[in-house]
Amino acid sequence: MTPVTTVRGPIRPEELGRTLPHEHFQFGYPGCDGDRSMWADDRDAVLASAARAIEAARRAGFTTVIDATPNDCGRDPELLRTIAEVNDLTVVCATGYYYEGEGAPAYFRFRSLFADIVAELAELMERELTVGIRDTGIRAGVIKVGTGEGRITDYERCLLLAAARAQRATGAPIITHTQAGTMGPEQAAILVEAGADPARVVIGHMCGNARDLTYQRATLRYGVAVGFDRVGLNRMFNDITDDDRLEAVTALMDQGYADRILLSHDTVNHWLGRDATGFAELPATRHWNTARIGEYLLPALAGRGCSAADIDRLLVDNVRRLWTA
Repeated sequence: MTPVTTVRGPIRPEELGRTLPHEHFQFGYPGCDGDRSMWADDRDAVLASAARAIEAARRAGFTTVIDATPNDCGRDPELLRTIAEVNDLTVVCATGYYYEGEGAPAYFRFRSLFADIVAELAELMERELTVGIRDTGIRAGVIKVGTGEGRITDYERCLLLAAARAQRATGAPIITHTQAGTMGPEQAAILVEAGADPARVVIGHMCGNARDLTYQRATLRYGVAVGFDRVGLNRMFNDITDDDRLEAVTALMDQGYADRILLSHDTVNHWLGRDATGFAELPATRHWNTARIGEYLLPALAGRGCSAADIDRLLVDNVRRLWTA
């Protein structure tokens, strides 16, 4: 059993309780810093949005949030610690890098001309998991990496290989981003073949291809867990809705995969950069908030015969197993 590293220190896995394993208290696409003449950090606004998100999640009994924001997208461990302290919430911070198309690959691509970036990325991840992030003394508790739509680039392969190496050294869970419901099996194959423990890997955003159970099973056959972790985000990718997610989750549970499904929202509660109210008003994001699982998905699962024990398996046991497998 591996202790869970939170932004306030280590805890036992059984202390996690109901957990949202893939959310973002704040997130910023690389490039937003270059627009700073047009916006300024508003810490109070971030803390207020976090408090609202936490209150909504608590109505469904959630006590832990894994903030899956990677290093290149506005990750702020000190902010996460403040959110955890002010709201008495368990928060886990990530180490890692986003996929090439929307991340910041230029630095390590440059270094790849003269250095082994798999080794360097793994060294960075290991340090942030075991020593701390920069000089904050706050350690990451999970590894976050991603790949783009339809293919895995050389840079993204390096991220996956480094994540597997860092996990072998530390035991930390790996959480991934898959773009538009693609490359789940390929991610799993690379990670497992590189020595990652499949029981401590969550292939993320699998609900982006919720209507294709062949794709789901092709990923699951590697022994990894799958994240149906964009609940509330409807018709944004592949025309998928929460009803599609519901159908896929219940079908996979019936097929024996109930112990390898995780649920979350992937919400961004504060966007770094200029005002993003327009995004929040899109039809696709109307129900994209941390209340959606509790208000919609859980009653719908119960209506399909899922017991309280089934729900606890999805929200508690399957997350805890990432540290106890």
